[in-house]
Amino acid sequence: MRKWFLGAAGAAALLVAYPYLTLFWLDRAVLTGNTASLESLIDWPLVRQQLKADVKLALIQSAQTQVGKRNFAGIFGGALTALLAPTVVDSAVDEWVTPEKLVNNEEVVKRRQEQKSFADFVTYAFSPTAFRADLRDPKDPKSPTLTVLMALSGVRWRVVALKLPPPETWLSKPGTRTPSDDAAPVPQ
Repeated sequence: MRKWFLGAAGAAALLVAYPYLTLFWLDRAVLTGNTASLESLIDWPLVRQQLKADVKLALIQSAQTQVGKRNFAGIFGGALTALLAPTVVDSAVDEWVTPEKLVNNEEVVKRRQEQKSFADFVTYAFSPTAFRADLRDPKDPKSPTLTVLMALSGVRWRVVALKLPPPETWLSKPGTRTPSDDAAPVPQ
């Protein structure tokens, strides 16, 4: 009976600790520039597909808001966005959402040189049904939240989606955000 209890307790501890260990491995891979590890820890095709859909939807919704103003620029801009957004977004996401671009990002390079982890960016990191990490710049309380979703794939946790904050936060100038702007959509 005691062995069974110890085994169950060990399995429960492993279940709780494993996603955090995966976050640690992600942090180490980013800071050391290990693109091979990033390839195995992040489901890049799935992340790209999800980002493309989210960004296209955000752009089209923004364009529809302009169309609702019923002026020529709004209608023309909405039509142009609907026409060009899919191609432009697909190309941009395919170009920028790669392990190489991640490890060569300006903030990542700066933190790598300073030997500083990204652990201080994590503001929320556990849910009973899925593993979610909400990331926010600890130095800027008004910074937008980027939500990273991980799923158990076989016996490993992998990043499967990124939830961007509302478009106003990534399209606005720094310092012009309001606290209500920085909440990322809650993952389903």
